[in-house]
Amino acid sequence: MGDAEVKFPEGRIEVELRDLDVLLRKKFGDSLIVDSFTTCNLVPPGENYGSSMLGVEAVVRRDGQSSEPEELSLIAKMTPPTEFQKMIFDSPFTFRKEMNMFKVIGPAYQALERECGIPESEVLDILPNFYGGRLSLNETEDTFDHDAVILMENLKAKNYACLDRMVGVDLPHAKFAIEELARFHAVSIAVKLKKPDVFEELKENAKLRNFEAEMFMEFITYLINIVKDVPVLHPHLPRIEKALSRPVSDIWNMTPEEPWGAIVHTDLWTNNLMFRVDANGKPESVKFVDFQTYMYLNPMRDLVFFVISSCQSEVVSLHMEELADFYYEKFLSHLARLDCDVNLFPRHSFDAQFAAAASLEFFHCMFMARIICADAKNDPSTANPEIVLQVEPTDEFRRRLTEITLKYVNENWI
Repeated sequence: MGDAEVKFPEGRIEVELRDLDVLLRKKFGDSLIVDSFTTCNLVPPGENYGSSMLGVEAVVRRDGQSSEPEELSLIAKMTPPTEFQKMIFDSPFTFRKEMNMFKVIGPAYQALERECGIPESEVLDILPNFYGGRLSLNETEDTFDHDAVILMENLKAKNYACLDRMVGVDLPHAKFAIEELARFHAVSIAVKLKKPDVFEELKENAKLRNFEAEMFMEFITYLINIVKDVPVLHPHLPRIEKALSRPVSDIWNMTPEEPWGAIVHTDLWTNNLMFRVDANGKPESVKFVDFQTYMYLNPMRDLVFFVISSCQSEVVSLHMEELADFYYEKFLSHLARLDCDVNLFPRHSFDAQFAAAASLEFFHCMFMARIICADAKNDPSTANPEIVLQVEPTDEFRRRLTEITLKYVNENWI
C-alpha cells in the first residue's frame, strides 16, 4: 500500500496522508486492510486558511483479505500548509479541540438525549461521522506535527453541499439551520443543568485559543480606513471606531451570563454549514463542520454571527427579528423536551442577551466579510493570509461592510 500526497505551490509544505490503515483500524478493528487510497486537495487555497482539506477515496476490507472490498469516501483534515498559518490558528490547540468535539462532547450530548427518552432516529445528528484522529504518527508521545489528521466522512458523497458564500443563505435554509443551532445550544445547557460535573469536563476544552493581537490591530486599522472612504458612514464614524477599537481579547474572554452560557461554535458561517435538499430543493438535513474554535459563551453570538455574516441581504434587513423569535421558540421547545425548566430563560432576558451578543460580534462580522468576499479564483493573493491586508478592497467587500455597519447603527448595537 503506497502513501498518497498533495503538492502545493512553491513555498508551501507537502501535506501527505500516511498510515491510513492504522488510523482506520481504531474504528473498524485490527482485521481491516486498506487495499488502496488516493487523495486530492478538496478546496483551493484561499477557501480554507486554518487547515488542509484532503478528499480521500479508499478501498478497504473490514475482515481481512477474504472479505469483500468496500469503498470509503472520506475527508482528511490536516495541518495548514505554512508555518505562519499554523501559528495564527494555533493548530496544536485547535486540532485537539476539534477531536474532543467528535470524541467527547458530541457523544455526551447524544447520551443525554437518549436518557431523556429521545428516540434513536431523532437523536442530535449534526456532526459528520468521525473515522478517527491523531496528533502525530507517534501517539505514545504528546506531540503535534504535520501527520496530525482528523478523519471524517465526505458529506458530499451523501449529497450535502455548502451554499454559495457570495450569494448567501436564503430564508428557508436560514430557518432550517437556526432550528438545529437552537437545539445544539439547548442540549449544551441541558447537560449543564442536569449533569453539572460532566459539563465542567466538557468546558475544559471550550477555551480561547492563542492568537496574535497585533494581527487583529492591523486589520482593525484596515477596516477603519475603508469605512472612512464610505460617505454614508461618515456621520457614524465615532461610534464605529469606538466599537472596532474594543480589545479583541476582551471580546472573546467575555464570561457568559448564567444560566445562558453554552458551548458555542463561534465560526458558524456559510462554508461551515452543509445542507442536503429534497427533490424540490428544500433543506431536509444540515451538518455543522469545523469545530476548531468552539467556546463557552453567550449562545446568541452564534445566531447573530450566522445571520449577519452569511444570510442574504434581504434576510438580514427584513427577517432578523423573525429569525430571533424563531430561535427562541425552538430553543425553549428543545429545553422542554429534555425536561429543563424553561422559566429560567424568560423572553426579556433573551432579548438582553441577543443585544449583548450583537454588540460583541461587530468586529467578527466585519472580519468575516473580508473572508467571504475573497475571490481565490481571480485573485490568487487571497490564498496567502500573510498579505491579505495589502489587497485592495473590492466593491463587494465595501458594500458588505456598509450594510453590516448600517444594520448595527440602526439597531443601536454600537
